[in-house]
Amino acid sequence: MERLQGTSVGKLTEQSQSLDEAQRNSLADALLRAELESMLSGKRFHADPHPGNVFLLDDGRLGLLDFGATGRLDAFERASVSAILAAFREGDPTLLREAVFEVAELRRDVNTGALDRGLARFMAQHLEGGAAPDAAALSELLRIFGTYGIALPPSTTTMFRALVTLEGTLNTLVPGYKVVEAAERMGKNLATDVFLSGSIKEVTREELLKLVPLLRRAPRHLDRIATLIEQGEIRGRVSLFADYEDVKIVRGLVNRVVLGLTACALGVASAILLGTDGGPLISPTLSLIHLLGYIGLAAGAVLILRVVLAVLREEQSDRR
Repeated sequence: MERLQGTSVGKLTEQSQSLDEAQRNSLADALLRAELESMLSGKRFHADPHPGNVFLLDDGRLGLLDFGATGRLDAFERASVSAILAAFREGDPTLLREAVFEVAELRRDVNTGALDRGLARFMAQHLEGGAAPDAAALSELLRIFGTYGIALPPSTTTMFRALVTLEGTLNTLVPGYKVVEAAERMGKNLATDVFLSGSIKEVTREELLKLVPLLRRAPRHLDRIATLIEQGEIRGRVSLFADYEDVKIVRGLVNRVVLGLTACALGVASAILLGTDGGPLISPTLSLIHLLGYIGLAAGAVLILRVVLAVLREEQSDRR
């Protein structure tokens, strides 16, 4: 802090009056570009760029201090962030969901249909007419992911929160400053140079380099597979009911079938007992055989009722 001679952006109320609109916009663009280029090129970025951590230096430049909170995106995260930004531009909720799933941890089964509808509502609310997402929109997006049990990597979450903080700082410099809208008009096609971490040519070259080792190994693998097929050594294994939900459904069906058959057997046996004369008398009008028949009928009726109630509960749950 002793080496930065200037004033923090948070205390620029009077000094900012001496800066014309062009100067303020130039400073805001420089700060945004520095953060975005660090984020999307794999460098370490400042994760807490609030107005107190950004200084307007005496020579007219901006300085950053307090790097206690930083972040760094790996290659997968950078690709995911680029796809997320592309989804924002296209207004495509499915593309947004797929981009997030590339790096996210799913803490439970996700209803992708419901998630897509939620993301579509988010885009309709915050990206209407091609508008860029603001700080409130990014916070809302993180909340939606949390609702569906989707956990983004810590560094990706840090990046989003840094952008939210950064927007407040940029608005201090230039009231009403829009982060993504400003990024769209920066330099020579910033959406390609920064958001996609290089030109299309470079991206294509990187992808081809990743494929080279696979292509080199492919002939050996194909030859090995052909040899195994020729020798009859390829075997397949199918694991039925590997998913707990499948087991749960089948178990429920089997239980109902068993209860239904048991109820039918009791009903038939009870009818036979009730149609049989004789046997020891328990009372002047009731024999032991008839008593067992009535008990069997009652037990069968209870079992049938259990099956019917289970079916009704399941239908009610499906309607919800």
